[in-house]
Amino acid sequence: MQRELTAPAPAAPDDGGLPVLPELAARFAEAAGRTAPEPVGGAPALRAAARGYWERRGLWTDPEHVVAAPGGQPLLLALLAAVGGDVLLTRPGAAWYAPLARLAGRPAYHVPVPAECGGVPDPFALLETVRRVRAEDGEPRALLLSVADDPTGTTAPPEMLHEVCEAAVAEGLLILSDETWRDTVHHPHGTVLLSPAEMRPEDVVVLTDLAGAFTPPGWPAAVARFPATERGVELRERVLSTLEAVRAVPLPPVAAAAAHALDEPEPVRERT
Repeated sequence: MQRELTAPAPAAPDDGGLPVLPELAARFAEAAGRTAPEPVGGAPALRAAARGYWERRGLWTDPEHVVAAPGGQPLLLALLAAVGGDVLLTRPGAAWYAPLARLAGRPAYHVPVPAECGGVPDPFALLETVRRVRAEDGEPRALLLSVADDPTGTTAPPEMLHEVCEAAVAEGLLILSDETWRDTVHHPHGTVLLSPAEMRPEDVVVLTDLAGAFTPPGWPAAVARFPATERGVELRERVLSTLEAVRAVPLPPVAAAAAHALDEPEPVRERT
């Protein structure tokens, strides 16, 4: 069983980035004079744009089940704090996951990925890790995976993803699906990309960091989609409480640009 608690936080990437789209810069400039802060969890326009983004990808979404935050890191941190218990991560995995688990006070255990892909754990290794954690009086509650994986650059095949989701749900784990890079992965003859939320809508929280794929890296914004269940509502409320406690809200110009990007007008689609 692999547990990671001492790795240093990764340094911020030195990313020159692509030029800012004029349409996004215009929305940013239009909102630059606003003095009122964004509401915790995001304004209605941003959450409605996130709904449209997910519904175009086959995920029915109510804006009331969406939360926006200033970046994927504070949003994932609030999620891990809200879920509680231990978190299971893949090995290899994105470098920013484990430091956030440590900051939230959540023991993190690593599960190796299968030979076919990265981003999801081997389902048999997942079950074995859960058993061992519980045998040591641990309390595994969440599995963090990425169907469009960052370190390996692979996409999990639907059949593998299905096995992993069924194993996780059978063990009572909430699935946190980081789908930040799903729109930048393009394999015309490769596997079909599916979200775990398409398979287990009541057991999955979807997280999408917009910085990099939709907005410039210096404009932090992220959105999360929660299950339309009693547990999903309770979890969302706990996440909002954490974000409110630290005033983690998107800046108004960034929120305006992010909402426009999530609407996916033609220039944004061409850029993607």
